[in-house]
Amino acid sequence: MELRNYKYIAKTADGKEVKGKIEALNRNVVVKYLQTKNYQIETITEYRNILGKLDQITIGKVLQTKDLIFFLKQLGSLLNAGIKLINALELLSLQQEKRLHRKLYFELYQDINNGFSFSKALSRKPKEFPNLLVQMVEIGEISGELGETIIKMADYFEHQLKISTEIKGALRMPIIYLVAALVISFGMLIFVFPNITGLFQSFEGAELPGITLFFLNVGTFLQQYALYIVLFILAFIVLFTYGYQKIKRFRTAITKGLLKMPIFGGLIQMNNQILIANALTQMLSNGVNSIKALQSVRGILNNEVYKGLINKTLDYIEDGKPFARAFEESPYIDPIMARMISTGEKTGNIPKLMENLSNYYNGISEIRVEQIKNSIQPVLLIVVYAIVGVLILAIMMPMLSLGGQI
Repeated sequence: MELRNYKYIAKTADGKEVKGKIEALNRNVVVKYLQTKNYQIETITEYRNILGKLDQITIGKVLQTKDLIFFLKQLGSLLNAGIKLINALELLSLQQEKRLHRKLYFELYQDINNGFSFSKALSRKPKEFPNLLVQMVEIGEISGELGETIIKMADYFEHQLKISTEIKGALRMPIIYLVAALVISFGMLIFVFPNITGLFQSFEGAELPGITLFFLNVGTFLQQYALYIVLFILAFIVLFTYGYQKIKRFRTAITKGLLKMPIFGGLIQMNNQILIANALTQMLSNGVNSIKALQSVRGILNNEVYKGLINKTLDYIEDGKPFARAFEESPYIDPIMARMISTGEKTGNIPKLMENLSNYYNGISEIRVEQIKNSIQPVLLIVVYAIVGVLILAIMMPMLSLGGQI
């Protein structure tokens, strides 16, 4: 399906002339759009946009998580207000200022118009709509509570985004501190220390302290081989990225290494466990069986270790082993989570215990992130000050030595 380009001239209710351009499926859609604005239509003309196809080229996802949340909230509200799904999608597509969003929503509208269910229409665009959402929408269609289900999923994705943002924020500050320390260090090594050599050469018999001489040699090395160092770093980044994206064993090894890191590994583990708990709660509490729920959860995980955990759990269930066995055996799962799943399995009430587990993790996530922030930042500040302090000491020692000789 391809959108067409239209120009229009219309008048507002107070008689003011307005001109504009819009992409739409056909002329009738443009008319509906202008009518929603209470415009009096004078002319609508189709035209060719030579650069239009270039504007529709996409790299990666069209909908970011915040866009998906906004779309779901709007759609759920319209459905709960009694507006039919096809009319709601048409209305939302007309209101979009971003043409790629408009095109995406028009495609959903067209699929519904062609007889597809909404869950089927979403499943045809796996890059934009997670499998978890597709499964929950299908349940909402069967139960007749599609609007309410979509609102719940918007709340779910919003909460996940909040948790993810908090954890990324906790990880971002250490990176900023370390980058700042490296930039200061390289700047001093390349631009400050070489000048000390010229100063000392003017004093006969002056000797550089060992620490100053060491940093001076490092700075000289960086200056002489800067191009090779940059090329090496770029080559390393390219090879690492390729290996991480294409080689599963390499990706798994890196992921395991990150999970074992002090502090940071705990954050990554917490984020994935919250994601699993919240997603399973959404699925199991709405009557989805364990296997289908786990398959949907696997589809939204990006961490290879936890994907492997879900695969192992599915294998255990097929072999007649307990649901909780793989969770109990994994070193990357909180014992509380494993015990609660095991208890739920024994009592026959996994959905309720998963909901309790989800509430528990959601409650402690903010506290845990804040604790980590408060513990990491002072340590990193000390490290940064120590690095800069050593460099300043290496500069000041020869200065003091020269002062004694004058």
